[in-house]
Amino acid sequence: MPVWITVVFVLLVVTSIVAILMRRGGGRGFGSIDAASGFVDGTLTVTGVGAEGAADKDGRRYCTVSGTILGPQTAPTDVYGHLVLGATEPSPGVGTDLPVVYRPGKVESSWRFGALG
Repeated sequence: MPVWITVVFVLLVVTSIVAILMRRGGGRGFGSIDAASGFVDGTLTVTGVGAEGAADKDGRRYCTVSGTILGPQTAPTDVYGHLVLGATEPSPGVGTDLPVVYRPGKVESSWRFGALG
């Protein structure tokens, strides 16, 4: 078999692997949430906070929050999720507004903490 065929095959395999990794969020800018991916900004108003556990070895603390998401293109939607806090971040309290992003029409299954941009 000619050497050039082997080289082309190896290049195709490497290119495919790189494309898959970048698509899954391994590359810079890929896998991020932006307006082009159909997400919009909203606000989660905290209605309940679960008990925090002790900090892990990196100083992170985990707590469960429940609340209502308000935003454009959606009716108020009740959700819950887990929030990771740094060692110096205060725990959210009832009534705290947190930024979230979500896909309109799929708020319950697509929302995440954060903001676009």
